[in-house]
Amino acid sequence: MVRVRTMVRAQFAHLKADEKAIAERFERNALLVGEYVYDVHLDVPEIRFPAHWTKKDVETWSDLRAKRIDLVVKQPTGHWVLEITPKLSKAAIGGVLAYRDLYQKQYSPGVPVHVGVVCELDDPAYHGILRKEIIRLWVV
Repeated sequence: MVRVRTMVRAQFAHLKADEKAIAERFERNALLVGEYVYDVHLDVPEIRFPAHWTKKDVETWSDLRAKRIDLVVKQPTGHWVLEITPKLSKAAIGGVLAYRDLYQKQYSPGVPVHVGVVCELDDPAYHGILRKEIIRLWVV
């Protein structure tokens, strides 16, 4: 199988330096074959802000509400929604599950959507939930 790479570095910007290094190791080791799409934006519904909020309050909240998938790897038989993080955590697990649901609703890929966490520090305390929720773990 030919490995297709689509890594637009300008869209890589939302990752922190340690996350970028993890992503680069993951891709360099060819741990998933497919088209790599970083920083996949998800639409979020508009909300009504309280009248007393300043423009700065609204901007800060809007930045916090932004939904951005770290990496989607597209394969003919399925898409992988991946969370890239320094350590395995409940936030990474919850995030990738939420992103899977939002990705399926917004993009309707027509193929199964799988989920995974790419990290450099494992925490075996979470392995049970990974198995239960069918979340793949890569430690790089």
